Amino acid sequence: MVLLTSAIQNAWPPKTDTNVLEYGQEDVVLQEGVISLPDSIYYQHVRPFTPAKDRLVVSKRCSTRFYAGNRVKLDETYLKKFERLVKVKDAAGRWVDGDTVVYHNLPVARGEPGTYNFCLEFGEEVQHVTNNVGLLQTDVALEKLRAARKAWDEHLSKIPTPATRLNACLNVLATTGINGLCSFLFDGRGDVSDVIKFHASMDIMALNGSFFHPAYRVDLYSFSLGRSNEVLPNTQLGGWVTRYMNRVQQELENPFLPSFTWRFESIVEELLDAGADVGPFFEPLEYPLDKDSVLTSLSAISRGLIPTLYSKGMSMCEMMRHYLILSHRLDNDNDCTRELGNLLDMLSRQSTIELRFHVGDWVECNMEEGWMKGVVTKQWARGYSYEVILVESGTAASPFDTDEYVRRPELRFSVGDRVECCMEEGWMPGTVRKHWSEVNGNPYEVALDSYKKWEFCTAPCDMDDYIRALNE
Repeated sequence: MVLLTSAIQNAWPPKTDTNVLEYGQEDVVLQEGVISLPDSIYYQHVRPFTPAKDRLVVSKRCSTRFYAGNRVKLDETYLKKFERLVKVKDAAGRWVDGDTVVYHNLPVARGEPGTYNFCLEFGEEVQHVTNNVGLLQTDVALEKLRAARKAWDEHLSKIPTPATRLNACLNVLATTGINGLCSFLFDGRGDVSDVIKFHASMDIMALNGSFFHPAYRVDLYSFSLGRSNEVLPNTQLGGWVTRYMNRVQQELENPFLPSFTWRFESIVEELLDAGADVGPFFEPLEYPLDKDSVLTSLSAISRGLIPTLYSKGMSMCEMMRHYLILSHRLDNDNDCTRELGNLLDMLSRQSTIELRFHVGDWVECNMEEGWMKGVVTKQWARGYSYEVILVESGTAASPFDTDEYVRRPELRFSVGDRVECCMEEGWMPGTVRKHWSEVNGNPYEVALDSYKKWEFCTAPCDMDDYIRALNE
């Protein structure tokens, strides 16, 4: 849904009967008789609130969504979210739905736009204030809807940076945007994905700018992260990752809290999908606990364990992974470790880190029983670099991509050895021509006797099921 500001409401619908569209045909591009919007209105009030994918439709010369009162019809459709039927007693004295429609819990703007105390309320307070009577007139209900949108437009216009504007939008969706109640404020479907991608298409700094603007030292958007208004890293992604783990901590410490973790997780996922920079999570840290971050939440959960894990030069993701290792060793598997593993996977997949081994590679892992061979089945699994299925039994997880934890094993056969390989036709003799194939990373390239000189096969694992010594 495209945001209609007060300026457009005053300018539209145009005084013309040409090419007026019926409701539901908003995406048809008008070719004739289209009246251009003035530049000042289009660039200030239409384009900034239109998703990139819609700009060919909602453009300077074809703003079809604003024709013939379509904005009014869109609002009337949206208003149905707030409809309730007044209960009446039937002949038997039972309460049943009557015919009177009442609009409950409509959005109401509170506070001064552009300041820390501005918010939109949809809650039961409105219902209680009206004594459960509600608003009976549709036109009055529509006016309240437009008043809330106008106040929101003014609020965004006074926020100085792209990142802080996106922060404000996401905060509304994370706290009061339940069941699509806030969709009338935003572009597209009005969900987290559309809002993030739209702001990113307008200015990439919406994703990678500072989470808190220096001019707003007081918490601007009705939530508190802890001791300070600064987060580490101080980026859009850094702020929402911090909120994500902060909520995990709260729900772990108070199991009676409603589970809202999924809301913050979805915001982090969409920020990453839109291309938010994860680099700061992999950069060396100075002392990491002087600002709010994932680590402060983990430190609270672990009763101060995090500082003992820190070594100078560690990155935030390294510290998170060390905490995960220790938790698993202590058999402290809870919602926190699961969410932390999921978060590490999301950040690592988006990073520029290239792991040495790929899915299907033959490796050996350092286990308590010694080095055990297996096959990589997954990269970035449960917060670790690799998941490996072992030959003997079970699976292993390698937290770091170093030879201390996982490496290429020594192979049984040398180049030139005579072997036989298990093929579809059966066991076929040949000669080992190379270790660790550049084609697919398999341990052996074997030139079979029945193949042409330049042809070869590869053995995926150094096991007798695939390749064995030839008895000649």
